[in-house]
Amino acid sequence: MSAQKARGANLEGGGIIKKAKAMIPILIPLFVSSFKRANELATAMECRCYHGGDGRTRLKTLKTAPRDFVAAAVMILLFAGIIVMNCNPFIL
Repeated sequence: MSAQKARGANLEGGGIIKKAKAMIPILIPLFVSSFKRANELATAMECRCYHGGDGRTRLKTLKTAPRDFVAAAVMILLFAGIIVMNCNPFIL
């Protein structure tokens, strides 16, 4: 982010859309480098003949509980409320 600011990018000003557009030059190289790193790691694992899955166990098997659905519903409602309040400033 500091490098983008040094190049003249305005990351603080404007609304949420402007901020999102300003973050694109930061996010693209971040995703490219993370995919490159994941590919290198996968190649290294293949070279070492790693075969996960068969015979591998987890410490704790994760299961979906009703509280997970309640938490997801609450988050969706909060997200929808934030969007509605940002779109219509006369609600408050």
